[in-house]
Amino acid sequence: MSALPQCEGEQWSVDAPDDLAQLVALVLVGQAFHAALILVGTQLAPPKITAGLKDTLDKDLHPTTEKGIEHRDGLLFEIICWVAARKGKTGDEKIDNSHLKATNQGTDGVKITVDPATKTLTKATVYEYKCTIHARQKFQSQVLKSFREYISGKRDNQLAQAVLALLESYGFNGYELKTAYDTLIQTRPLAFEASLTVSPSQFPAAKCVALFKDYDSLQVALDKRGGNTLPLDDVRAWFADFADRVWARISTFDV
Repeated sequence: MSALPQCEGEQWSVDAPDDLAQLVALVLVGQAFHAALILVGTQLAPPKITAGLKDTLDKDLHPTTEKGIEHRDGLLFEIICWVAARKGKTGDEKIDNSHLKATNQGTDGVKITVDPATKTLTKATVYEYKCTIHARQKFQSQVLKSFREYISGKRDNQLAQAVLALLESYGFNGYELKTAYDTLIQTRPLAFEASLTVSPSQFPAAKCVALFKDYDSLQVALDKRGGNTLPLDDVRAWFADFADRVWARISTFDV
């Protein structure tokens, strides 16, 4: 659901939570490639993992403190956002893998767009994900602040590291990487996409516009501003249930 004139974007719903839990479980055990293959219709055998990893993930998915719950929900939402981004990408785009810990510093996610004919960088999209019960506050105080830091160049080192790693996996050589770096820093072909949990589950366009108010203050083109929402009646309860579904998948993986 778009939030014009602030941004374009989507409103998500989870119609098959167990299928989504399977993808998230694969990412959590280090098989993001496997999840990506499922998204394009290819199935592989279930992973084999160690008892030690199983024990760690059991604890991570069933925290006992409020801070732990926030971290768990943030991590699960980040992977959900990664799944959505992977589903929407084209052949000329690459997206970095989701983090495996909610405390990772740096970018939440980055997508590169390249011109395959000239092997040049044409766009770098910066993602920010917020699993929260205070969506408007988080967007205004944290998301916009982060995007402004990228625009100003304060986080060029983090951005360049993420972008160049993706370009290297695309097959760029040293000269092409240097050219892409110069394009990134000097031309700044940046786009931004924010994704947040919101309440209640009925979240109409007017509420989206209010949520993303001031997005246009970034002074980047409308088609470079994305805003997605996942409406839930009770964010914490939904993610507690979803964590159980993810664990149910992980518990079936052979040791």
